[in-house]
Amino acid sequence: MKRAVLEIDEEKIRENVRKLYRFSGKRIIAVIKADAYGIGAKEIAQILSDMEEVDSFAVACVKEAIQLRKQAIKKEILILGGIFPEDLDFIEEYQLTPVISDHEHLKILGNRDIKFHVKYDTGMGRLGFLNEIIKDERIIGVMSHFSSPTNREFSLLQVKRFEEMVKHYRNVQKIHMESSAGLIYKVPFTTHIRVGLAIYGEKPLKNYPIDIKPALRLKARIISVKYVPEDYPISYSRTFITKRRTRIGIVAFGYADGLMKSLSNKGYLIYKGKRVSILGNITMDMTIVDLSETDAKVGDWIEIVNEERSFTALAKDAGTIPYELMCNLSKRIERMVLKADK
Repeated sequence: MKRAVLEIDEEKIRENVRKLYRFSGKRIIAVIKADAYGIGAKEIAQILSDMEEVDSFAVACVKEAIQLRKQAIKKEILILGGIFPEDLDFIEEYQLTPVISDHEHLKILGNRDIKFHVKYDTGMGRLGFLNEIIKDERIIGVMSHFSSPTNREFSLLQVKRFEEMVKHYRNVQKIHMESSAGLIYKVPFTTHIRVGLAIYGEKPLKNYPIDIKPALRLKARIISVKYVPEDYPISYSRTFITKRRTRIGIVAFGYADGLMKSLSNKGYLIYKGKRVSILGNITMDMTIVDLSETDAKVGDWIEIVNEERSFTALAKDAGTIPYELMCNLSKRIERMVLKADK
């Protein structure tokens, strides 16, 4: 029954969180929006929910938060992506914490007794107030977001702008700005860090100062193996023609599963540690690889991501970012948590 599997190494995720906490000295707001970037919010929340280092969770919308509450997640859940009038009853019922970034959000809250965080736009040009001080006794947190963590000069300007805003909020419980990449700035006046990608061992910067470990393995099975002759076309549009008699394998994983079509004819998958080239166009449900130098057979597993090749590396080959690859992972891929030894 298993066609494709995403293995989630529980102990590596927990150890990555511990390392992030030790480096920053701050408790973590774990960002698990978009189904934990496609990995599986239910699985990740359950791994992290009992960790003292994890203070709370953050998602994009009320619907995502409700799903977590129904999985018995008790910690605070932030709603990062705005609110609408129809959300209010659910926010109260499920005890959620909205992030307010627009005056319309304040109007929606009205006089309801709902605690919230205020967001400042310090250079992202997306959600957030610019320099307006919001006076409201319900405010329990203040936040901002780095737009270009690799640009030190602009990032430090954002920190300075945020600090000017934070001075006006003396009694808030949480101040957070640092993302997985933004941790390098060690913002002195924040109380929490807000991270997602680094939890999975995906390094957001080339020279990342934290020794996080890849915690994900994505693999799929071979469904057919055969020889095709020289000068034989492979896949749609015949973009690859064999130069010799070739042993090909058809892997049960295509662009509907999240393997970007841009990897056609130039990417590779991995069989028993050996690279096997992708031949021709990646199709909706299948990818064809060259198995000539292997002993692979039907039913064997081919790896797409593992300890040696992260989503970050795969994304570079595909001409995109790891977030896009991960968020595109299909629901038909089985998520399997490899339990930590207790």
